[in-house]
Amino acid sequence: PLPATERPAVAPPSCQPVAAPHPATIAPEELQKECDVRHTRGSGPGGQHRNKVSTAVVLTHRPTQVSASASEERSQARNAANALQRLRLRLALDMRTDPPPTAPSGLWRRRAKGGKMSVSDTHADLPALLAEALDWVWAIGDVKGASAALGVSSSQLVRLLAKEAAALERVNRLRASKGLGPLRNNR
Repeated sequence: PLPATERPAVAPPSCQPVAAPHPATIAPEELQKECDVRHTRGSGPGGQHRNKVSTAVVLTHRPTQVSASASEERSQARNAANALQRLRLRLALDMRTDPPPTAPSGLWRRRAKGGKMSVSDTHADLPALLAEALDWVWAIGDVKGASAALGVSSSQLVRLLAKEAAALERVNRLRASKGLGPLRNNR
């Protein structure tokens, strides 16, 4: 999940449209080629190494101008990997595929076996699956219809969305705009 400092305080009034394929579904190596990379010095505790070496990484996705950063590690390579995962999550949250999907992706079908979605909170597939789930929820307008189209139960879709609190929060804002109550995180 995105650290509290990386989460937008308020979700944008509407998500930005992006052409398929959704940037969160692109292979991380390919996505990184679409990014500007900036190295900075980390702030906070860590002593001489942290204050003298530029180990913090800021990635900005050029086509969308969405950015993410990482500075918690002393290794620039680990910070770059963390920033890339955060960027993929932020893209999954902020961008919606236009036109919306018409069928579940191969990744979704491989991960959703027997109506259950299987992915850990830290797996590299999580941003792509969240992006697809949110695209379907936005296209159909509700979780029940999206879960039916994706071939999973509503509770499985909500569990997936709850893996990133900001995703569930955005779906709940969509529901509130329709006069519906919030979905609960039953993890």
